[in-house]
Amino acid sequence: MWQTPRRPTCVNALITQNLAALSTAVEQINIAKDNLAAATEDLRVQNERYRVGAATILDLLTSQAALTQAEVNVVQTRFNSLIARAQVEAVVGRTL
Repeated sequence: MWQTPRRPTCVNALITQNLAALSTAVEQINIAKDNLAAATEDLRVQNERYRVGAATILDLLTSQAALTQAEVNVVQTRFNSLIARAQVEAVVGRTL
């Protein structure tokens, strides 16, 4: 006969799942920040290369677009971490 799972087991599983999602979100923030630093450095290099005539305007614009995307990714990952945190807080019933 099929039985429904016990409530504490479901809650524990939900907490574990949401904590894993929060941990992943925090790690994604760190990765996004590293990518932002790399994109910032790439733009600095491309600006210098363009200044001395070693890069095209397309190279420079591509680097600027990559930096903008990296900035967007940092914001998105921070937002995702806030959602993950709120989900954990909703399950445990208190703020972290």
